Amino acid sequence: MPSLRYVNKEKWDTILKAQYEKGAYNKYPTEPIVVFMAQNYFKIQNRREVRVLELGCGSGCNLVFLDKERFKAYGIDHSPWAIKISQTLLADNNCSAELTIQCATSLSFEDNYFDVCLESNCIHCNTTEDIDLIFKEIHRVLKPGGRFYGILVSDRSADFSRGKKIDTQTFDFSSSQYSGGMYNEFPVVHFFNKKELEKYADLFSSHQFKFMIETIENRSCSENAFAQWWIQLQK
Repeated sequence: MPSLRYVNKEKWDTILKAQYEKGAYNKYPTEPIVVFMAQNYFKIQNRREVRVLELGCGSGCNLVFLDKERFKAYGIDHSPWAIKISQTLLADNNCSAELTIQCATSLSFEDNYFDVCLESNCIHCNTTEDIDLIFKEIHRVLKPGGRFYGILVSDRSADFSRGKKIDTQTFDFSSSQYSGGMYNEFPVVHFFNKKELEKYADLFSSHQFKFMIETIENRSCSENAFAQWWIQLQK
């Protein structure tokens, strides 16, 4: 029986292959990442000396932003189709980044290599076991004083527990098909609580958590449609 990590990768290969073939992928950077980089790094004159790694680079939209702002951009994804999409979008925008197909649980980069590590809705698409490995790798590849910024789904989202239970915080949505389901057909989604984030923050010298929630309200009900953690960690 194939491992859950392999099943997860195989499903994402299918999803991203369809996006690549249709040209239906995100072309615009993630706004919180733009704000984070602006607040912390826009005053640096020689930005090419700032190495920035994006985990799960997907379409490459954030890499385009990073390159246009003159940072030294790196992107990794475990799906070759994500790398194909990133290559296409970077080329369309006359931008470049160092792209490699690899899993974030075991990065090929040397210790203390990056000034910044970013992710946007990537880490929570993993099992608890793999998430533990990913945060250890983030800490390893960041330079002393380097920063991590991530956007992680919270267990206060409406989708929490709607899929097939893998463990207390992780669910399989492969067979889910309900109206408004953000994670329909996703093989793995992990919903974070504050206690977990504090555990990962203990690896680092400092942290900042921001909790964001969107609700849907009408005359009959109010529902926490979507909730996120925006987290910053500094080595």
